Amino acid sequence: MDYFQLENNRCQLFALLTEQKSMLEQLISDLKVKTRNRPYGQLRSSFCGIYPQYYIKPGRDKPWQYLSKSERPRAVKIANYEYRKALLRRAEHDLKAIERLLSDGISDKYDENFSNLPPGRRLLVDKLYETDEEFVNGFLSEDFDSYQSFAESKQFDTAQGESVRSKAEWIIAESLARHEIPYQYEYPLYLDGLGIVHPDFRCLNVRTRRIVFWEHLGLMGDPEYATQAIRKLRFYESNGLLVGENLIVTEETQAIPLRPETINHWIERLLL
Repeated sequence: MDYFQLENNRCQLFALLTEQKSMLEQLISDLKVKTRNRPYGQLRSSFCGIYPQYYIKPGRDKPWQYLSKSERPRAVKIANYEYRKALLRRAEHDLKAIERLLSDGISDKYDENFSNLPPGRRLLVDKLYETDEEFVNGFLSEDFDSYQSFAESKQFDTAQGESVRSKAEWIIAESLARHEIPYQYEYPLYLDGLGIVHPDFRCLNVRTRRIVFWEHLGLMGDPEYATQAIRKLRFYESNGLLVGENLIVTEETQAIPLRPETINHWIERLLL
């Protein structure tokens, strides 16, 4: 059982129910306006062959009266009123059900059940759910050998206390840090058919706990570099790493630098 997925689904459900509650409240408000004035009489319908016929009963002790075609608007008013009134009852019923779910604490965290245990009892329990902090610490504590090739080219120091190879990578690293997105620089990744590569960043979406790799292609104006870059991206694809899902690819040339807006776009789309 994936307890994080269970918790994440609960959070999504809470958000959906909250949105649905708001929509139902608006629907109920609209329907109350449209059913404020009840049209006079009861309506009955039947068919004569393929043609509908409508009858109206003006009062309790009054007989049913056939409505001619010219009197059809009276049937329209009653039918729409009764339809909207039934819809209003359904919406009010659903709203109460959603309010009960929300009030029962559907947003409660499973890890709170562990943290609320007495300290001595916690020592006896096998915890089934990691908090975000625990998960992030586990992600960042993974040991790996840093990429030693061209180590002398690491000339840009980040706020995280590491050195990267280009100004664009520095901007990406600073943007990740500003958004409090956990990442590792040049984490080794094995690609079947290619071997070990070192994507610029291995990032963690804390909300979904999905790992997203970020590859920045900084010399796309160089034909040989561009050819090798495209070749590497093909291996990413064949290994299940797809741009827009679990892979971010940014690029630039000397004439067309990387834009901060592009970095923020990818961060907002895949990492928050």
